[in-house]
Amino acid sequence: MYTHDDIWAGIDRLAENYGYSASGLAKKAGLDPTSFNKSKRVSPDGKPRWPSTESLSKILAATDSTMSEFFDLIAPSPFDLGKMPASRRKEIADVTAKILIETQSVLFNAKEPFTLTSGKKSPVYIDCRKLIGFYEERELLMDLAAEMLISDIGYNNMDYMAGGETAGIPYAAFISDRLEKPMVYVRKQPKGFGRMAQIEGYFPEDNKQKVVLIEDLQTDGGSKKVFFDALRAAGAIVEHAFVIFHYGIFEASARNMKEMGVTLHQLCEWRDVLAVARQNRYFDEDTLKVVEAFLNNPIGWQEKNS
Repeated sequence: MYTHDDIWAGIDRLAENYGYSASGLAKKAGLDPTSFNKSKRVSPDGKPRWPSTESLSKILAATDSTMSEFFDLIAPSPFDLGKMPASRRKEIADVTAKILIETQSVLFNAKEPFTLTSGKKSPVYIDCRKLIGFYEERELLMDLAAEMLISDIGYNNMDYMAGGETAGIPYAAFISDRLEKPMVYVRKQPKGFGRMAQIEGYFPEDNKQKVVLIEDLQTDGGSKKVFFDALRAAGAIVEHAFVIFHYGIFEASARNMKEMGVTLHQLCEWRDVLAVARQNRYFDEDTLKVVEAFLNNPIGWQEKNS
């Protein structure tokens, strides 16, 4: 049951949505401009005054709104979170970094650097796939991911979540479930038989769906082009991508995203991990200094140590 305050809050939100004050909305609806003044909402003896059904009918007609839409204003969608403040964004980055370290999804080793697929050396290593095996930590990160996407993109600006083969697929599933959105996944290339599909799952190609590409991590972002191209070829609008972890140390990443017309959203990056590792003393200071040197000049460090 809606309370007196709920109904009046709904009227205030309706007015705001259409660029009116409460008085302006009343005037627009042909009512006395003072009808919705705050002083009129309570009688002199302190009893609540309710707006009449006739008044509600007139303001809905004046704004071409339905009663259902008005009820949504009374009880706003749980997906309407507003813009995320910088303090909350840092909190999310710190929490994510802590989880990555404690689940050993990120590793530091200054004495025996890791050998990457490219053959180059690195004192840091990240494996976001490992996170799917940690239920509680994964659940928290997916809640944070949903919160960030709603804040940064807007709930109504996301129609589909698309997981990139293969590491992005589970995360797209987790996030789409939280956002109550449909999901597809995108192959790196058509599968070579049958329908020759590159996008798996139901995807209405005759509509311009707003799709968010979901991946586990990003280094320079170049490998994501194949996914963006496939989705756009199918008629999708792809302007956003999300990753759990962004390296954040390669200039090519920002350049590639700009060239592909995509905004990247991430929970954290290497500098967040380094800060949390130092603050909580997860590693000795010598190791942290080597990692910091690598992050400050990754290409130079690799040329020197590979």
